[in-house]
Amino acid sequence: MYWVGAGGVCQRVHLYQGGDYALEDIGEFFSLGQAVPPSSLTPLDMADEITSALHLSAAELRELKVFADSQSFDFEPPFIEMCLEMYRFCIDRPEDKHLFVADF
Repeated sequence: MYWVGAGGVCQRVHLYQGGDYALEDIGEFFSLGQAVPPSSLTPLDMADEITSALHLSAAELRELKVFADSQSFDFEPPFIEMCLEMYRFCIDRPEDKHLFVADF
């Protein structure tokens, strides 16, 4: 999974570890973020590889960390790790909204 910055620059945030989890599960399980149709991201170099995309605000990322910590025994460890990696990656980034794209 990647974070997409200004100008479409992508930085890897999470390496898929196998199992039954996906980026869009964040919206389904925690009611956080706004799904983005992958087809709307065509300017990205990796557009053909994107399976899902999600916008999260800085406040939602903080909530994501709280959910991941408090419900870590309710979900698969790789899913929780993905959530925490997203939070840690963005903690020092000044953007109000973050775009994540998954390639799994």
